[in-house]
Amino acid sequence: MTSPDRVESLDAPADIAAEVAAGISSFLTAKAAEFEAISPDTAEIGTALIDFTRGGKRIRPVLLWWGYQLATGGGRRLGDGTDTTRSALAEAAASLELLHAAALIHDDVIDHSDTRRGEPALHRRFESLHAALGYQGEAEPFGVAAAIVIGDICLALSEEIYETACDALSGSVTAQALRAQMRRDVMVGQFLDVRAEVIPLDDDRISERAWEVLSFKSAKYSVEQPLLLGAALGGASDEQLAALSRFGLPLGQAFQLRDDVLGIFGDPAATGKPAGDDIREGKRTVLIAESLRRMPAERREILAARLGVGDLSDAEVAETVTMLAEAGGLAAVEELIAIKHGEALSELRRWSDDGQALDAAGSTGAGTAFRLGEGAVERLEDFATKLSYRQR
Repeated sequence: MTSPDRVESLDAPADIAAEVAAGISSFLTAKAAEFEAISPDTAEIGTALIDFTRGGKRIRPVLLWWGYQLATGGGRRLGDGTDTTRSALAEAAASLELLHAAALIHDDVIDHSDTRRGEPALHRRFESLHAALGYQGEAEPFGVAAAIVIGDICLALSEEIYETACDALSGSVTAQALRAQMRRDVMVGQFLDVRAEVIPLDDDRISERAWEVLSFKSAKYSVEQPLLLGAALGGASDEQLAALSRFGLPLGQAFQLRDDVLGIFGDPAATGKPAGDDIREGKRTVLIAESLRRMPAERREILAARLGVGDLSDAEVAETVTMLAEAGGLAAVEELIAIKHGEALSELRRWSDDGQALDAAGSTGAGTAFRLGEGAVERLEDFATKLSYRQR
């Protein structure tokens, strides 16, 4: 493999997020006008999607953008807003945010969640709309039906904007295949999550099931696959894609392990979700599996009786949270996060100047996929640490 161009820098996450957010708003505003041309009764579709996609971490768009910059060499900063390549890249990144929004809309319905980012979940929004407008019938089924359909519309729009971007970027067969795989994996992961929630806690595969859900519903789709997709759009080699997987998958696993911690131990003011929400939703996470391994039988019975009970009292939730911490499950997951974070950084360091020196000294050559300068390494390290150790 020939030596790749040296990547000195990567665009700032805040700049990428702002540009993608503006693109999403513009795209959805245009689509809202198309909906209203069909019928004035569709006005709430566009409004709901614009509101729902406002905010968020924009992790996937940033990683897709960086994957493209890494693959195209030199980490060159793309042109201004009139640059067609930059516009197409922003559209590709926006498509991931719309795919994510569609998944969240449906996920909130499945989990009977009341809030999302501190605001009413989409099905609750339409439930309230039903009551406010004096519609006939029951409000809750209307809210659920509206959210399912709007989630489907959001998924279709995600595909539409991605196809436009892929054509403009001359996307390869690999990029198309990776996009299809990403869409498939997150949907299969969602099914695995739904199935895991009804599995008895004494199931002998509970830990394995938890890792399957963690990897396919979130870890791959949140970190590894956006990097791969951006790189493939930039013409990455097989060696480069393999290196990005070695960095992205463990980082994605650390990211989701942290999400599992926040789902039980997080501050509601920071997360926008009620305390202990994963307990009421019955999530069979790695944290739950690790806690079960360490609990005495009587506490396992208490946990089994409470996990997935939607009307569990705040006092019962607090007591269950304490049980999980005392069992050692939280400490075990924190250790796993540190391990996965370390694996990701270990791969990243192979791409640094020091890593190149190691290769020259006779290592396996894994670090030759990319050559990163100090600025690019620091940006990726900082982002990886924020993903693994965030508080919301």
